[in-house]
Amino acid sequence: MIMPLAPAQVTMSEWNIIVIIKDGKKIEKFLGYSLHDNTYRISSQVLEYDAENKRGFTESGSVYEFIDAPGELHPEAQEIFDKLNAWEMVSVSLKFEIEQP
Repeated sequence: MIMPLAPAQVTMSEWNIIVIIKDGKKIEKFLGYSLHDNTYRISSQVLEYDAENKRGFTESGSVYEFIDAPGELHPEAQEIFDKLNAWEMVSVSLKFEIEQP
């Protein structure tokens, strides 16, 4: 039996919200670099994103804190985005545009 992960407190950088559409259903997840885990992290469904306070809350009960604004993904997170985007059965995009230098 697979046990769900307990809610976590996550500090993330180089992140964005990915929007996944499959069979007309839209799912939004945080994807970025977890400073605690030192690797990419993808969240459960986003319930709320508070840009002013740089915090987010997910369906699993986890709290995400962001050290920067949403934008370009960390290279490890970008690999995950690219793998998801390669699936023909889903449409994947970033919710927030990447600022060009």
